[in-house]
Amino acid sequence: MLDKGILEVLFPGQEDAVAILEGEDRTSHYERVLKYGLSSGAFLFLDYKGEEDNEIVNYILDYEFERGIELATQDELEALGELEYEFLPDKIRETNSLLKNRNYGLFVFPSLGDYYALFISRLENKAVLTSAELLDVEMVPPRERYIQYYTGTEV
Repeated sequence: MLDKGILEVLFPGQEDAVAILEGEDRTSHYERVLKYGLSSGAFLFLDYKGEEDNEIVNYILDYEFERGIELATQDELEALGELEYEFLPDKIRETNSLLKNRNYGLFVFPSLGDYYALFISRLENKAVLTSAELLDVEMVPPRERYIQYYTGTEV
């Protein structure tokens, strides 16, 4: 279940994100988080088939610029952009192997559709982010009801 702590990690410094929990519309907290993540640019939405035009690299560059930090060198980002992969989780794993050097990660928010909702967060938030079941939908496999962090050790 979504709580204020998770929202503060997902949307740091954005007080209006707390309104997600207090919203009066008939949509679920989960749906409101997805809409807010998309509208605020906090989430990167990618089709499950993969990205077009280096969307992950561009997302990282935008994240770096907005925060005045460097998560990877230009050469590392170029190599990541040129990476060929069969499935998007492979690219996410490679991205995480790069970002972990700066104590960041690319996380996957649970999805009911044929897309990935990705976001960057500090690795110190990993336990908080990955511990709460966010979807209570039986048709979704139990593991996919949680925020995920792909490292290459998943089955």
